[in-house]
Amino acid sequence: MTATVPPADRPSGVGRAAPPRPTARAWARENLFNNRHNSALTVLLGAGLAMLAAYGARFLFVTGQWAPVRTNLTLLMMGTFPRAEQWRVVVQVYLLCAAAGLVWGGLTASSRDRAADADVPFSRARLRDGVRRWWPLFVLLAVLLGMTRTWLPLAFVASALAGGVVARRAMEALPEAGRRAGWFGAGVCALAGWQVVSGTGGIAWWWGSALVAAALVRITGNVRSEARWQPAARLALIAGAVAVVWAVYGRLDFGGVGWDDWSGFQLNLVAAAASIVLAFPVGLAAAIGRRSQLPAVRWLSVGYIELIRGVPLITLLFMGDLFLGFFLPTEDPLSKVTRAIAVMTLFTGAYLAEIVRGGLQAVPRGQVEAAWAVGLSAPRVLGLIVLPQALRAVIPALVGQFINLFKDSTLLSIIALTEILRIRESIHGQREFLVTGIAETLVFVAFAFWALAFTMSRESQRLERRLGVGER
Repeated sequence: MTATVPPADRPSGVGRAAPPRPTARAWARENLFNNRHNSALTVLLGAGLAMLAAYGARFLFVTGQWAPVRTNLTLLMMGTFPRAEQWRVVVQVYLLCAAAGLVWGGLTASSRDRAADADVPFSRARLRDGVRRWWPLFVLLAVLLGMTRTWLPLAFVASALAGGVVARRAMEALPEAGRRAGWFGAGVCALAGWQVVSGTGGIAWWWGSALVAAALVRITGNVRSEARWQPAARLALIAGAVAVVWAVYGRLDFGGVGWDDWSGFQLNLVAAAASIVLAFPVGLAAAIGRRSQLPAVRWLSVGYIELIRGVPLITLLFMGDLFLGFFLPTEDPLSKVTRAIAVMTLFTGAYLAEIVRGGLQAVPRGQVEAAWAVGLSAPRVLGLIVLPQALRAVIPALVGQFINLFKDSTLLSIIALTEILRIRESIHGQREFLVTGIAETLVFVAFAFWALAFTMSRESQRLERRLGVGER
């Protein structure tokens, strides 16, 4: 006699066949032609979209004059970056691809280990999934390669991507102890990729010290409790390591290309990325400070937020360009790019503070009180209970602000920085392109920004689905 499980007691999805997917014809009949009004609207909109697609294809492949873009592609991407120093950018791309491959491989290996611990099947991401996920960037890359005149850029891109894949495979094959070193290697590759262009002078030693200090904190923190290092000993070890890094950087004499020589789309990317990375902790600190019980901290946070939010970004850029140097006690004036990044960081940080504050207010007060009741300290309550829920709730607004910041990087031309739009204007100052390809260069610039902004938006939606934003 065989026992059967009642349908109500069966786990969800067990013993049930997946519903058949409707054919394209059945889907169209149900959603587009289900009544007279929808049928007429579908025909009209379909005809309009077909006409727009025909005109767009004709512009892109027949009548479009893309010679200004094709001839000045390097100028659009890198601007006035010294041509003799372009090898630095090549090395930077290789190092960043290696760092990205190590990070990707580490995340994949961690997911595989968690799946094995939970005794659930692990499915590796397929190439088709990656293309579906990153297709706007692949299209942009294909457009850039299609406009080159030699095979060298294609070989460079292919070898850089292959290096990233090799780094990913190597990271996945390492044991858990080896992956810890791999994470440090990813940080070293990223740092070297940055400093191979910017050089090792100035405050470059600070970034190396931060990387070494983070690695030492991780290593000493993994020591078991019965042999855990005392905090004073850990601080002494980190201080000694920082001193060694500072001494090593002091002996290095690897010059770089100054900020003032960075321009084109490269400047837009660097300024936006640096401002995003720096603005997030600034906004987070300001949001927490605005809710602080200490009057001085609260007033400073409120003053910063309201003052910055009440002034246009263009005005702040002018003020930073003209007045910021007067308030800093240094003999070496800050470069225009540094001042612009500082202004964009402060501007975006103020808006992020209000976004994060909205997320903080959405966390139920009862959860905070329950955490206090079980003995958690205030920093642990904030880091383990409040911030994860607050940031999860405001992911769409955060990413939207990051996208706005990326697009606002085009305002740098107002303070005489040669970002991509200013480079585009200079192209049409050339004799052969005075009245040629004006619309085409605008379309190219718009497409470059759209590809990156749309990818950021899609990744935000993917993260929202994984975290269940709006569902629970």
